Order: sequence, then structure tokens, then C-alpha cells
Amino acid sequence: MKLLLTGVLPWSVWIIAQRLARGGHDITVVGAAEAPAEKPAGVRHVPLDLEKKETTRYITAGGFDAVLFFFACQCEDPRDYGAVQGSQMDVMFDILHGSAKTSVRQFVLITDQRVFGAAQTPDEDEMPVPDTPTGIMIKAAESCVSCGVSGDIKTLIVRTTSLYAPGDPDSFFAQAALCAKNGQPWQLRGTADIPCDFLHAEDFGVLLEHAVSMELEGVLHAPQGIPATYGEICGLMENYLPGLNPVYLGGERCAAALRSHSAAALGWVPRHDYRQELEALCVTQTAEKQKKRLRLPGGKLGWEALKWAEVVLMGLLAAWLTKKGESNALLATVDYMLLYVAVIGFVHGRTAGTTASVLACLWYAYSFISKGNAASDLLYNTDHWLPMSVYILCGSLFGYAQDRQRVKVELLQKEQEELQREKEFVEGIYQSTYEDRNQLKEQIYHYRDSYGRIYQITRELDSLQPVQVFLSTLHVLESTLQNSSVAIYECKPESAFIRLVVRSREMQQLPRSINLNDYAPMRERLREGKLFANHTFMNGYPVYALPVMDGVDIMAVLMLWNVSFEQQSVYMENLLSVVAGLVQSALARAIQYHRQVDDLYYENTHILTPEAFRAALGVYQTIRQRRTGEHVLVRLKAERSMDMELIDRYIGKLVRSTDVVGCLDDGCYYVLFPQATTDRIPAIDVRFNTYGLKCEVISEDVSLG
Repeated sequence: MKLLLTGVLPWSVWIIAQRLARGGHDITVVGAAEAPAEKPAGVRHVPLDLEKKETTRYITAGGFDAVLFFFACQCEDPRDYGAVQGSQMDVMFDILHGSAKTSVRQFVLITDQRVFGAAQTPDEDEMPVPDTPTGIMIKAAESCVSCGVSGDIKTLIVRTTSLYAPGDPDSFFAQAALCAKNGQPWQLRGTADIPCDFLHAEDFGVLLEHAVSMELEGVLHAPQGIPATYGEICGLMENYLPGLNPVYLGGERCAAALRSHSAAALGWVPRHDYRQELEALCVTQTAEKQKKRLRLPGGKLGWEALKWAEVVLMGLLAAWLTKKGESNALLATVDYMLLYVAVIGFVHGRTAGTTASVLACLWYAYSFISKGNAASDLLYNTDHWLPMSVYILCGSLFGYAQDRQRVKVELLQKEQEELQREKEFVEGIYQSTYEDRNQLKEQIYHYRDSYGRIYQITRELDSLQPVQVFLSTLHVLESTLQNSSVAIYECKPESAFIRLVVRSREMQQLPRSINLNDYAPMRERLREGKLFANHTFMNGYPVYALPVMDGVDIMAVLMLWNVSFEQQSVYMENLLSVVAGLVQSALARAIQYHRQVDDLYYENTHILTPEAFRAALGVYQTIRQRRTGEHVLVRLKAERSMDMELIDRYIGKLVRSTDVVGCLDDGCYYVLFPQATTDRIPAIDVRFNTYGLKCEVISEDVSLG
């Protein structure tokens, strides 16, 4: 499923998102949230300002299956206000109502325990009665979600206790550690015997995954379920935070922890126990000893300069100690130059070690000559060769050993990087395979292209009313193709115009009449009885259009105007063709029956009898109730006496082929204008007045018998 996480995002949203992503969901986090150093794989972050209208449009156009809106997650906050939640109320309301017009099937509001008053028992079936400003804001948000949703969106309210996770700077334990480190009192609302509860963010993510996968509705509580009080928790933390000084502010606070029955029924059991993790939580939050490599100006060049500075300075130190050893027998027991060469070679490698050995040889020569000896004695007296050879050999050997070790480390690092790339590649293949498996399972579960689904389609199309068949076709296409941009146009024989009959409720601005001669590429494909696919994204064209044929004539055209990227596939085209084939036989049968039955019309006229007109009117009223189309019903009044055939002849010159004319038991004539609105009545009335007929708009509330 494609999930959206947004709202007042806590730091732990990344752990929750990571858990949902491991469950095979496509996760997008929208809003201001401090991203960790390494964002979870498979999680996208869009740092948009939620209060801007562009953000709401982005969210509603994202094609998400479910929206998880975080409203409040830290019920241990001693500050008793709801300013942050209040600023996000309008954002939540816009997203909620915008989702009703999209593919979103579930809206999950995440709140916390503060919605309950001090004297309440926070059960799932308990009606919250808040007594704090923050609680009142949370209650208002929950009421908006429970009562203010239109459409078929399933709504779920998830109330959680305080969330925590290692590294979360906003958690209960992080705040305690920070106060202990700074020597500040740690303020807690309530008293030492007030119950408290803490839930690991990963466990909360597991519960949300169950709720989303099962599309739950209603209210769901997420407690850890370990009974404890403020005093007990503070006593445990003092073992790791000696400077902790809790200060209880008193005042009202809920006297019990959250209780849940639904979570246990889902098979959800928290795996983490915060009491066993206190040492890691406290040390992690207070140590702040992340080892950071020293960065010098100039980067690599700076490190090179520091290395050679160490060679020179340590050489001067060794020379000074050697000089001091000439007058101190204790210091003279160590060859400081040999030690200098060994240390430099071991630390900085062969190049620096060889350089240090050369400097040691030069110092040896300088010391010998400074005592009044001839320089030639260094060459001809072999006793002087041994110390200088040892210097050079020691610098080379220690430097070689260090360089060899460094090469091994670099090779291991490269091998590790290669293994990491292979790991990421395999994980990518696994993720792709997992997503494909989920998609296939969803197809099997919903049997959208199975025999059972085909049987349901044929049963739904079992009608002899053409308009009812159009309405059923719309429902079949929307449910089978999982698309809400369907429009069905009717076409009369040998006519270039197609007229809108029904359309999806979201498609309000579709043209009501289309001249196929203005759409040459689409017209040719339709007349050949083939599917038109707008692969070149021509402006003003639908993405898919498929004709419903009656022999060589086009009876109707099925159109999909907006199709997601994932649905632009051969599978989608084949599925659309199969559904069109099922619709074709039902629609052709209904139209042929409609043309052949004589008792539908009065003799020698195109005026429906009361029974037939009431049946047609009932179908159009159903279309309006489902908000998939519009119509206007008018009653005709003649200025002078006219017989039925004359009225039929006049009306035939004034109405379209898709308009419905009939007579009811009151003896009056009625005209039903499909896909028309009342703003067209003045123009229609002018046309009818030329033939001595007046139009009276009939309200839907008026009973027509």
C-alpha cells in the first residue's frame, strides 16, 4: 500500500516509517521532520510547509491508499497548551476533506492520552472529557475525523501513550538525561504516585501496520501495559543518572494508563520493555561522545603538513635528549634517535620512517664532527657504519610494516563497500519481488479479473433500461479498474457527436458533448472498434477510450481521463477491453429491446407512457443521488389546445436525441434533460415559447405519482 505520514511529526516517525516500509508498504513522509543521518530505505521525505495550499494539493494528488496524521504523541510534556496542535487543525481538515476526492481508503488520526480528563478511565469505549487546553484541541481533532468525513473513507483514531526510541531527543528519558546533565530540575506534571506508561516506536509501528492492512475503523489504544509510576521510574533512572532531580508540579493528570482490548484481539504484543533498556537510553542520551574525526583546514594537505611537522618536532626532541644524555649517565642508556626512527616509521609509514632515519644519520654525523673529528673518518672507520645502518633498517622495516597494514585495511574497506553494494542490490531485488508478490496477492484476494468478478459484472448489468445499464457500467468500471475518472458517452447511429450520460463524481468539468471530428486520432481508432491509448499525452484527450459496438455502429464510448503511472500498462488495457466486452452485450440488448417494444411509447409518437417514463426517471434520480450525473425535469404547459401528435412533432424539433419525453397520470407532458443544469432553462424556455409551450422546472421534492 502507498502510505502518507504527515502532521505534527515526532522524531520517532522515522522508526515508525522504517517498520512500515519493512512490511512492504510505500512510505512518504511530508512535513517538517528532523531527518536522521541515515534515512530508512524505501522512505521518501518531502519537507513541505503543511500550511501552504500547494502542499495540500500535492498530498491529494499523490495517489495514496491511506493517510496517517500525527497530531499528538508526547503525553508526558509538562507544558499544558495545544498551540502546535491548534495550528495544524486546519491542515488536518483540508487533508481529510481533500482525501475524500482521491483514492484514499483510510484516514488514521494519531493522538495521545491527554484527551482524557483527570478522573477518567481511558478505555477505548470511554467518551473523552478533556480538562486541559491540549486535551480540548485533541478532542476537537478527533471529532472532526469522526463526524466530518464524506465519502467512503474509513476513519481510525489511534491513541498512544508516550513514545520513545534510542536517540529520540524528545522522549521522556532524553529529557530526564538532559536535565541531569545540565544540573536542572526535571519538571513532571502530577505526583510521584501517578501511573505512567511508555511504548517503543517500533512496537507502535507494528500496530499501525496491522491497523492499515486490515483497514480498521473506530478507536484503537496503544499501551505498553507495564504498570509503573513516576516515582518508580525515577528511582530506576537514578542508577544511571546520579544528578537526576525530579520535581513534581502537581495538578490534574489522568489517574490511569491507557487500556486496550482491540490491540490484543489483533495479536499485537509489544516486544520492548523500557525497564530493560534504561541503561542504553540514559547513556545514549547523556554521553554525547560521538567520535568525530579531527578536521583540519586544507583537508588531506593539512594532514600531510601535520605529519611532517611531527617528524621534525620529534626529531628535535630526540636530538635534545641525546645531547642531555652526554652529561647524564641515566639518560645515556637509551638511544633516542633509534627510538625516534622506530616511532615515526610505525606511525606514519615507510616514507616518513626513511626520512626520520636520514635525519638520525645526519644528527649522528653532526655530533661526530662537532667533537673535532674529521668527516673522512665516518667513511673509513667501519665502526660508524653500524649505527647509521640500524637507523635506516629500522625506519624501513617499521615503515614497511605500517604501510602493509594500511594496505590491508584499505583492501578490507573496499571489500566491505563492494559487499554493501551487493547487499543493497539483493535487497532491491528482494523488495521488488516482495512488492510484485503483494500485488499478485491483492489481485487474487479481490478477484478483479476472476470468474467470480465476471459473474458479478454480468449480474449487475442484467437490466433492460439503457440508462440503468450505463449507471451499472460506471460502477463496474470504477470498482474493477480502481479508477475514479470514468465517463460514458452515448452515440447515435451515423452521428459524429457523442453525449455524456454518466461520469465519476470527481469529474465535474467534463465536456457534455464531443464532436469526434475534432479528435481525428481517437475517432479513427473508435470507428475501427479498437482501444485508443493516449501514449503521447495529447492535450484534451482522455488517457483511454474504448467503443462499445453494435455491429459496425458505435453505441457508446468508455473513457478514462486520469490514469496513474502504474495503471498505464498492457494489463490495464486488456482489463478495460474485457469489461467493455461484457458491457457491450448488455447495452446492445437493452437498446434493442428499447427500440422494439411498442408499449413504451404512445402510438405514432416518441412520448413515453407513464410506466416507462417513471422507470426512466427513477434511474436518473439514482444517478443524481450517487452524484454521478445531473438532470433537469420540466413540465410543459401549452398556451392553446394541442393534440399529442402535434406536441410530439413540436418537441421533436426542440430536444436532443438523449432527452427523455413522457406523460404521467396527471395528463401533463414532461421533458427530462440529462446532464443539464437549471442555468440552461431560460434558453430552453425561449425555444419552447416559439411553439406555444412553456417550461416549468419541477423540484425533486415534488411527488409525481
